[in-house]
Amino acid sequence: MDSDLFSTQLIVTVIILLVEFALFGICYVQSKKPADPLKPRLIPYALIMVILSAVILATLAHIVSVVTGEQVQPRRPKGMR
Repeated sequence: MDSDLFSTQLIVTVIILLVEFALFGICYVQSKKPADPLKPRLIPYALIMVILSAVILATLAHIVSVVTGEQVQPRRPKGMR
């Protein structure tokens, strides 16, 4: 039963999306911890969350293109810049 809906590419992409959500959750929890003046934070968790948000959106767009079989197209006409 090899269906296009459950292709290997879709399964791998969903696993990557779940890992991204887990990393986002870890960064969220770490950023909400109170700051300790004696131990400065060396990792900018808020910046990582912003970057992960963009990566999650790109992964979701990839999932849509895998499921529909068509690449996500912009709404503007091709001649415009």
